[in-house]
Amino acid sequence: MSGLLDQILMEDIARNCPQQFLAFHKCMGDPQGSNCGTEQVQLAVCIKGQVPAFQKIQGECGGRLQAYEACLKNARGDTKRCEGDLKILRKCALGSVS
Repeated sequence: MSGLLDQILMEDIARNCPQQFLAFHKCMGDPQGSNCGTEQVQLAVCIKGQVPAFQKIQGECGGRLQAYEACLKNARGDTKRCEGDLKILRKCALGSVS
């Protein structure tokens, strides 16, 4: 299930944000490029504004996304505590883009 969702999102991101997508991945692949904050922010801005699949997920699964983000904030690095919220979010997301 998650592989299909990842594939749908990656294809939509690459199609709609090609420069930001490539710049971020180039930075991440550079052994010296441990600080890719600028590229990450530029990619995130593009995804939120230009990627139809993400916009659809955000519209249909916004509450679940907020619950997952709140869990991550409260978990203080223990992401295992949020696996249930992530599973619910991914199920909603897959349903909205399939």
